[in-house]
Amino acid sequence: MSDESTQRRILDAGKAEFLNKGYENASLRNIAQKAGVTTGAIYGYYPDKAALFAALVSEPANYLRSWYFSVQREFDTYPAEYKEKQMHDYTSHALEEFINYIYLHFDAFKLVVCHSAGTEYEHYIDSLLEIEIEHTQRFIDALRSMGYNIPSIDDDMNHILSGAFYYGIFETVAHDMPRERAIEYIRTLNKFYSAGWDTILGLK
Repeated sequence: MSDESTQRRILDAGKAEFLNKGYENASLRNIAQKAGVTTGAIYGYYPDKAALFAALVSEPANYLRSWYFSVQREFDTYPAEYKEKQMHDYTSHALEEFINYIYLHFDAFKLVVCHSAGTEYEHYIDSLLEIEIEHTQRFIDALRSMGYNIPSIDDDMNHILSGAFYYGIFETVAHDMPRERAIEYIRTLNKFYSAGWDTILGLK
């Protein structure tokens, strides 16, 4: 077998093992057996089990986080008046792209969401929340600059509200929802939380 074919077999066997048993219970010996290679052959490509897991998830997971950060950063550059009027449309469009990307790389995000305990991706959703919380506060600051009398929303409350939303988004992956159903689910979830934030912030 060529090096490329061997590596592909290892990755496919690793994905199956991690999806079936999770990272912590997965065995390199089992992966090697399924791939038809020796354990030593795996070490020729990946120094340890963590590196093999990362090879399966790092590119889509890191891309989505970077893309999400860039979307939030772009929104920050707009005037406060634009943010007030376009927040919901901007968010809806971004969420559609968000969920579509997840479904293009479904197995990778299934590994991240459901089977990453013990890896650097165990708290991946929390890393997205950090971005969301920071930019939510900036949006609130922009509204206050326009004269809105917004009640104090501390970091804990911001975290709870944002966390419920983003963990809800990834329930589509945890429950293996078909893509079209997931999109409808996200649209409904977004309407629910948009209405809630409008009430809290005093927006029409």
